Amino acid sequence: MVLQSRNRAELIERVYHDARKMIRYAIRKFYTFCQYIYPHQCPNKKGAVDIMYNRAFLFNGIGSKPEKLLEQLTPEMMDRYETYRTEAFTRLGLELDMYKNTGYSAKAAEWMVPFLCDRVVYEYLIGKGIVPDIGAGYSSGIVSASACFGSIRHEDAHDIVMTHLSMFRGLQEKGIKLDMGIIIGFHYDELKEFFSDKFSSDELVIGSGNSDFHVMISGRAEAVEKAIGLCLNEGAIKAFTMNTGTAFHHPLMEQYSTEYISLCNKLEYKEPQYPLISVFDNTVLKTVDEVRKENLLNVCTPMRWDLALKKLEELGVKEFFDVSANGAIKKFSRVSRSCRVYTLEDVVGGGYTL
Repeated sequence: MVLQSRNRAELIERVYHDARKMIRYAIRKFYTFCQYIYPHQCPNKKGAVDIMYNRAFLFNGIGSKPEKLLEQLTPEMMDRYETYRTEAFTRLGLELDMYKNTGYSAKAAEWMVPFLCDRVVYEYLIGKGIVPDIGAGYSSGIVSASACFGSIRHEDAHDIVMTHLSMFRGLQEKGIKLDMGIIIGFHYDELKEFFSDKFSSDELVIGSGNSDFHVMISGRAEAVEKAIGLCLNEGAIKAFTMNTGTAFHHPLMEQYSTEYISLCNKLEYKEPQYPLISVFDNTVLKTVDEVRKENLLNVCTPMRWDLALKKLEELGVKEFFDVSANGAIKKFSRVSRSCRVYTLEDVVGGGYTL
């Protein structure tokens, strides 16, 4: 049943992808014609054709607890998850019994779950005929999106996750303590100004502006803890450390990411089946080199998730689909009232229909 369902999803995706290319070709021809006949009505005065997108898939990647993700899967999705988990854990030398993995292996096993769930949810949506026009990845969700959109293999995505372990080893060997934190109730610009005279860029950076009221910070553990306390005193609705032991999206991570960078450079990338929006500069990514660069920037570069979502709206997106099994992205993302973020629960429960 799993294989039949998987083949059906792949067939639907191929047919839709081919049809979408034909429609876009026709639209381009139509706009070119309009540009020649009615130049004052052209959407792009420079002569280029602007492609509009309606539906975006959003990938969260690592972050949620495995149990929170798995409890949202239907029995059929759970079967598919177990199939993929068995394949991945066997190849990577991880114990299928999660509790038998210890040390770094335990961390790797936990990190693998969100990627496997993303794949299952993605294929479920495709099987329902819900197909993206474009996508975006939050943090390690960039890797997950690259795999689901066919730019890299899922096995490659798992190998990328495993390189994170070398970062932890390097940090532990040097005794460097890093962390990340979440602050709710302040805008990116407010915190940037507030922190400007309190922390150096080596101590603390804003790792991502997630929405108008939700920000992620990253840096040295003492600085993160101090920043949390300061924000709570200033009236933050909520602020807490994440106890990650690392500082993703902080430039100081570059020196501990040599294995990650080496693998991303060596992997064979393909053009994604659907474009991605960059969370670093808001450009639309369509080529091999563009997707590779997005993955290379990921670990040690601050993001602007909020601006990426606004750019997607400018491109015409009205329907956003949170690919995380537990709707994690919807909780910290905001779109305008003319748009909506749908979750797996919405689709399974009938809250969304084509």
